[in-house]
Parts: sequence; C-alpha cells; structure tokens
Amino acid sequence: MSKRTHAWHAHLPEIVEATTDFIAIMDDSGRLRYINRAGRAMLGLSDFEDVERRHISDCHPEAETRRLLAEAFPIARRNGAWRGESMIISGDGQEIAVSQVVLAHGCQNGGAGMFSTIARDISERKRYDAEIRHQATHDPLTGLPNRIVLEEHLMMELARMAQGRRHAHVAVMLLDLDNFKRINDSLGHVAGDELLRSVAQRLRNCVRTGDMVARYGDDEFTIVASGLSAMDNLLPVIHKLRAAFELPFPVAGQEVFTGFSTGIAVAPNDGGDPVTLLKNADAAMYRAKASGRDRYQFYAPEMNARGQELLVLETELRHALEREEFVLHYQPQLHLCTGRIAGFEALLRWQHPAGRLVPPSDFIPMLEETGLIIPVGKWTLRRACAEYRKLRDASGTQVPVSVNVSARQFGDHRLVEELRHILRDEGMPPEDLELEITESTVMQDTQAAGEILDALNAIGVRLAIDDFGTGHSSLAYLKRFPLNTLKIDRDFIQGRPWEENDAAIAEACISLGHKLGLDVIAEGVETAEQMQFLRAHGCDMIQGYHFSPPMPLQAASHFALHHKARAGAEALAQGVSKIPAIEKGRT
Repeated sequence: MSKRTHAWHAHLPEIVEATTDFIAIMDDSGRLRYINRAGRAMLGLSDFEDVERRHISDCHPEAETRRLLAEAFPIARRNGAWRGESMIISGDGQEIAVSQVVLAHGCQNGGAGMFSTIARDISERKRYDAEIRHQATHDPLTGLPNRIVLEEHLMMELARMAQGRRHAHVAVMLLDLDNFKRINDSLGHVAGDELLRSVAQRLRNCVRTGDMVARYGDDEFTIVASGLSAMDNLLPVIHKLRAAFELPFPVAGQEVFTGFSTGIAVAPNDGGDPVTLLKNADAAMYRAKASGRDRYQFYAPEMNARGQELLVLETELRHALEREEFVLHYQPQLHLCTGRIAGFEALLRWQHPAGRLVPPSDFIPMLEETGLIIPVGKWTLRRACAEYRKLRDASGTQVPVSVNVSARQFGDHRLVEELRHILRDEGMPPEDLELEITESTVMQDTQAAGEILDALNAIGVRLAIDDFGTGHSSLAYLKRFPLNTLKIDRDFIQGRPWEENDAAIAEACISLGHKLGLDVIAEGVETAEQMQFLRAHGCDMIQGYHFSPPMPLQAASHFALHHKARAGAEALAQGVSKIPAIEKGRT
C-alpha cells in the first residue's frame, strides 16, 4: 500500500463516524463490536456507552433479529453480502424502516470472522409510498376503499367461500342516496361533500367487524357482508342501516334527512364473481328506486333480462329526438257544468321504429335519469304550441293546452327564457298554455319553486299543480304560489265513489282548491259513477277514459269538431265518445 493510499485509509474512521447511515460491526453470533455515531443516535445510545455488551436483538424487533441470523448472515457468509429491508428499534421504542446491507469479513474454514452492516432510514419513503398506495385505493373525500379494493376484497371473500373456509353466503349491498342531488343543488357542493363524509362514517358504524364499506360512485356506496350462514343473517345489518338513517345529518348549519335505495345480490345464487354480483346488485338497486325511495330489493334473475331490454331502449332513445320519433297525443278535458271541452293535455309518446308505441312508463323515467328530459321537454313545449292552433280551430274557441314539466326541466335555469321564445315563435297566446308541475317538484325547494313560478306567471301562462294529494304540500305555500289549477291525483279517483277514504280525500281536495280560488280537475276518471260523484261535489273538470283516451293530433281535432257539433248535454248523457282507431294505452 502506498503512503498516499495509507493516508486516505487513515481518514476512514472519520468518514464512517460522519455518515448519517447506521453502521455497525458484529461477530458471528450477532454480538456488537462497534456502532458509529449515527447508529448510536438512532438507538438512543450515548457516545461513551460500551456497545460490546449489546446484541443485534437490542437493535431489531424479535422477528427481524431471527431473519437476520437465519437468512442474512448465512447468505452474506456464502455470497459476501445480503441486501434487503428491515426494521430498527429507535431509542424511544419506535420502529424505523431501513434499507440494510450485511457484509461478511475474514472468512476462515467456511466461517466468517465478523459481519458489518449499513442501514439507511427509508421511513419517509415508506410513508410516501403508503400514501400513494392509499390514494390509489381509497376515496379521497370519505377515506373509504374505492372500487379497486372493493373488487379485490370481494374476490378474496368469494374464494374463501368456495374453499369452505367461510360460511355459505357473501352479500353485496349497493346503496344509492335518494335525495343527494337536491341537497347538493340547494345547499352547495361543500355541503354535499360534508354529507357524503357523514354518510360514510355512519355506514362504518353500522357494519359488522370484517364487513367492508366502499364508495362505489358519486352518491353510491357498497357493503360487502361475508360470513353469512343464512340469508336471515343479513336482516340485522339492513335493520341497523335503516334505523341509523332515520336520524338527521347536521349539514351546513341545518339538519337534513336522507335515505337509501338498496339493491342486494347474494353469492353463490346471484353470481360467483365480483363483476356479476355488482351488476346484479345494481339491477336490484334500480328496481328499488323504481318502487319508491328508501326501499331495499333483493336481486331476481328477471331483472337482468329487463335490464338488457332497457339498455337497448336507452340507446334507441338517445336517437329518437334527432330521428323525429316522438309524437304528442292529446287527451281532452271536459267541463262538468257546460259539457264543453275545457282543454287538452299534451302527452308525449314514442313511436318506435319497430312500429309500436313505447309505454310512457318505460321511457319517461329513462329520460329523467339520462338528462334527455331537458331537450325532449323543450321539444314537447314547442310542438304543443305549434299544434295548438289546429285544436283551437276545431274546438271553435280558445282552449288551453296543458304540458307536463318534469322536475329537471322545472329546475333548468333556461326554462323561462326558452318558453318566451317558443310562445313568440309559435304565436301562441300565453294564457292558452298551462304548465303542469307535480306537487313533489314544487315542494322540494319551496323558495326556488316560488321564484320560478313567479317568473312563469309573469309571462302570462297558466300554472297547475299535478298529482295533488300524493305529496306533502303546505297550505301556506300553496296559497303563496301563483297557481290557476289543482289536479287531483288519479289514485283518489280510481276507486268507487263510496270507498270512504278516497271519497273523503277527493272531496277535501275539491273544497280546498275552491277555497284557494283554483279550478279543480280530476284525472283518471273511467266510469259514469266517478263522474257523477265529482259533479255532485262541485269538481270543475274531469279527464280520463270515460270522456276520451289520448289521441293523435288529427283524431283529437276530429273529436273536438264532433263534440262541438253534438250538444254538450248529449256528450254527458252518453258518457264515452267512441272514436275509431284510437290508441288504447293508459296515460
């Protein structure tokens, strides 16, 4: 060794002491002989403490010590070095993740005279990696596992079930918040996020140990319940969820209520893989939503067939407007006092390319769900205004045409301005257009609804509350709203007049409407008995199959002309006007 090299070697102890890495020397048994300054600091040892009385078991957790002696030392003895990750116990008892190298020195007769180790603190990198993994697998808003983790967990539980290591069933519950959009729109996105966090926490508190709660979509959550020996084991979870969500959530300084529509698929009967189970739970959830809010529905095989049919229908529906497949049918309304036509309700129909009329119950909810109700609703308004003139000329007098306005369309900020343009373009008197808004729509946000109704009233159109009696109207709000007409829901008309409860509600609605200065019309009238009951209790108008079904424009115009020519009294006496080739579907 040259003098120059020897001089550099003399500096090695200084370099070893100056490094920030943990460096130690130990004998073949793991007893320590030397630790540098950084190593002493990591272990909480002073510079003067004798380390030769210590063993590597004082530096590492028990499991790591065993691994170093059984794996690292033999590999280093054989190959000269071992590299891996380990843990060192700090002076305050914390475990520090390190990247570690063990080197063997002074081999004699297949043994090693000593070992040295260099360990570098990688705990910050580990925390960063863990954070990245957490972000990739968890929802940042609620902290719940995302769909990636959900499917992995579900796959693992299904494998355990198949191997007989768990009980016989695994359930997937897909939960969709019923009124999240309304809360989000009325209180703002910050409040919506606050609600989602609170919902996530409440769901965590409801499930059993071992069950998983995951965020599935914007306002959708999933619960995987495993270890079910029988289907009945799931009922306590369902009951606990329902009870928990009967309590309000504090959001944006006020209390709000929300519930779930829940679809449930259970393995192995409803599927043996995550994709199938989630798809079937989704189908069940949509069936629950269709049945009403705050419901749960177990999957049934026919849902998939229906789901496939609706999927095809949705694809065709997206092209229906551009292909001009929508038409309007008109159902006349009868004035009970004069026997004359009081107006027409425009009802949307879809003339499918296959030649059939698609029932409104099949496509109207889909228009709402997809947002297509906005452009289709605008088309309906324009078409009804354009066709109004032909109905007026046939009737021989100005009669209003009623058009339904959906909840989404009513909440669209463009509605008022677009209506002004339509009335102007089509030359329709505003007072001959009546907009029907459901009771539930106006009661979702009464302040916003009042402002929209005032703006529509300023245009001069008539305003009707539809499906009255099915919601939770406050009479104070009804009195403040600028309304013209109250429509009694068909549910209170369909029964026979002497059915006491329905009769009492119908009578009360008529009386209430008149006290508020509104015209009252009953829809769904199908028998002479129902009509006579309504006339006897002062109802102003009726609409339904007893007078006429909905008809295409030409048939409706012919009906109006024919009805005008016959005396109104004769129409009342005969009850039903029979017009050939009339479409027979219910409204």
